[in-house]
Amino acid sequence: VTGQPLFNSKAEYEEFILRHKKCDLEYADLHTYKGNAYLGIDAGSTTTKLILITEDCRILYQHYSSNKGQPLDRVADKLKKIYSEMNPEIKIAGSAVTGYGEDLIKAGLSIDFGIVETVAHFKAASYFCPEVDFIIDIGGQDVKGIAIDADGTVLNFAMNDKCAAGTGRF
Repeated sequence: VTGQPLFNSKAEYEEFILRHKKCDLEYADLHTYKGNAYLGIDAGSTTTKLILITEDCRILYQHYSSNKGQPLDRVADKLKKIYSEMNPEIKIAGSAVTGYGEDLIKAGLSIDFGIVETVAHFKAASYFCPEVDFIIDIGGQDVKGIAIDADGTVLNFAMNDKCAAGTGRF
C-alpha cells in the first residue's frame, strides 16, 4: 500500500515553495551589525542547530550539522567561531537552548533559558502563522505531536514509543 504524493504537480510544489519562502528571515551582517542579539540552540540527539538573531529577527549566524554524539563540543566550537567573527559592538543579550541535550548545554555554557522542544516549536510556528493549531516534531530519537487551541492551550500531546530513549507512546 502506498500513500498519496505530497504534490500532484510541479505547479503545486512550486506554490508550496513560494508560500514557505514568505516566512524566510532576512539576514544581517555579523561583522557590521551593532546592538543586541539573541542566541538559540537546539541540541538534538543527532544534530545541533544554532542561530543568532538581531532584535528585529534578522539572522546574523546559523549553523546546522551532526553533533557526532558530542553536542557540548559542537556548540562550544560554534560559539568560539561566532565570538571571533562578530562585531565587538554586538551584545548577546539572551540565550536559550532546547532539545535532547538541553540540560547539558545550559549547565555547561551558562545558557540563560532551557525551553521544552515542543513549546519552542509552537512559539516559532506562531510567529510565522499565528493561527497554528498543530505541531509535529520529527527528531533523531522520537516523534512528538501537539494540538493547540486558539488560546495556545495544549489540547492533546502524543509521542511515539519507538525511540532509542524508550519514552512516550502513541
